[in-house]
Amino acid sequence: MLSNILNNYSPTWHSFSRIQYIWSSQDSRNMGSRVEPNNYLEQFSKAVNMVRDKVKQIFIFVLFRILRRLILTLQKFTWAVSGVERIRRDAARGLQFKQSAHVQEIFWKRKFLDHSVADPSNFITTHKGFRPPSCIFKPNVSLYCMTRKEAIFVETKECESVYRSKHSWFLYQNQYHHAVNVITMPLASFHKIASDVGNPRVPVTWMGCTMRSGSTLISQMMHRIPGMLVLPEPDALTTLAFLYKNKKIQANEYQQLLASCVRLLCKPDDRYSAVFVKSRPCVTSLMEDIIKAFPRFRYLFMYRNSSKSVMSSLSVLHQDKAPMAMCFIMDNNILSTILPFVRSYFYYINVFLNDKSLSGINHKKLSTTGILTAAWAASVAQIAEIRYRGYNVGSILYEDFMNNPRRSLSVLLNILDIRSEHLAPASEALKVDFNKSVSHEYFMDSRRVMSIEHRLEADNILKAYGLSKLGERYEISGLLKLE
Repeated sequence: MLSNILNNYSPTWHSFSRIQYIWSSQDSRNMGSRVEPNNYLEQFSKAVNMVRDKVKQIFIFVLFRILRRLILTLQKFTWAVSGVERIRRDAARGLQFKQSAHVQEIFWKRKFLDHSVADPSNFITTHKGFRPPSCIFKPNVSLYCMTRKEAIFVETKECESVYRSKHSWFLYQNQYHHAVNVITMPLASFHKIASDVGNPRVPVTWMGCTMRSGSTLISQMMHRIPGMLVLPEPDALTTLAFLYKNKKIQANEYQQLLASCVRLLCKPDDRYSAVFVKSRPCVTSLMEDIIKAFPRFRYLFMYRNSSKSVMSSLSVLHQDKAPMAMCFIMDNNILSTILPFVRSYFYYINVFLNDKSLSGINHKKLSTTGILTAAWAASVAQIAEIRYRGYNVGSILYEDFMNNPRRSLSVLLNILDIRSEHLAPASEALKVDFNKSVSHEYFMDSRRVMSIEHRLEADNILKAYGLSKLGERYEISGLLKLE
């Protein structure tokens, strides 16, 4: 029987595991032991419950969007009658500066995916009142996102802080979770108050990164330093980048908005003596514009071995049912043909802002692995180009940092002019498992998980960007020596 098995299976890892299972089953039968059959009824029940929960989630989200549309339509009439719309219109023209902050109470909030980019459509709100724009300097008010006509802030309860919340590692998720009010401000008032604030008066460190690069670990190290304000992935910058890339705003308007966004993200706060900002991986392309606007900031970029970054990203996607379903559709030729928008959306969110529109890459035909590889390559290529143009960006390779993390952290703090006495509290972050919800199956051996077809696809993408093959070490100019 063993010879028949070997003839029917190729010598891959999964086949070998299957052979071991059949062999052990045969031995068990020979020993007279009985193998319990799988409880198919229980598995079927779990599958039904999973589908039911997902259908319920989709139904509630669709209901939310329909209700929001109806309420917005009704508000156009009620606000016109009550005079709310007149004040908003005058504020947009610069005639009502002292009442240009429109406070709206959140009636219902809903997101389909936790990692979705921040958007005003996350909330259904009702009119609460108007305040002076200086209200955004309150500690419990923070800049959430940007639209073509307004800046969107969220307000939390005074006892809560989006910067110190235990809900999530990311600012945009904490803002969404804790928000009780939305404050909208026309761009004229937004620019005026940002101009009054001026550039940050405290040291600011700006860090870009690739996906799954260990940047969250660095953020949490900085978070433990007394007096350090950490802004992990503020979506005000993300939404601004999408507005500009989609040509909804002009270049000069974009530059003004970028400067105002940074100034109000790093707004004056006596509790903090330094600021550390970590942007989303998809907005690495913004770094050059930020460098031009704020040349005194310190700039870092963190990345990881391409293979490990892609495999780690795949692992995260398979932790939740909705992203897992997206991966299944993108990796199935028939389903991706029927539902082409799934690939387009995934590419748009992860690669669009950084990509170079290379002729050898057709994003409509990329698998999940291909899109994740393109995201890594586009981000790294952006930094390599910035370095080539002479801008000072220090790069950190995760594998180098983790060879001796405490020593690496000491060198990094020295580069950032942070006193050595803060090394001990910052090092406490090394005791926290930031990947505690991530399956480690993908980290065993990427060659056993990733098919040859996907590896070739990834290598072709990296070649198009002028980078090393998947898994090979790539050093960006300006790589920090951490030993």
